[in-house]
Amino acid sequence: MSDDEIEELRQRFLDEMGDDFVPDEVSPGSFGCHEALHMADFLMESVDRSLLGHPAVVQNPAWFELAYKAHQALFQLYQDIGIAHLEADDDEPPPEGAGTP
Repeated sequence: MSDDEIEELRQRFLDEMGDDFVPDEVSPGSFGCHEALHMADFLMESVDRSLLGHPAVVQNPAWFELAYKAHQALFQLYQDIGIAHLEADDDEPPPEGAGTP
């Protein structure tokens, strides 16, 4: 799939979300963004435990390569979401009364 086709698919997903899509609820720093971060970690760990170590996958070079690439892609997704999420948290002022005895 080309980059243009991937973007077309993303736009179609956005269109299908319609009014259910509220950017502030999923932007970096939000609970929705944290949820995506958690799912990237969960799926990365699942690929690691359930596929990379599975004998059927390990014995087949093509399958192992695909599982490895899936793990690496999920790791990169986790890192990218995490960086954006933490940077957004740094931009937020501390809650009122935070740090006062």
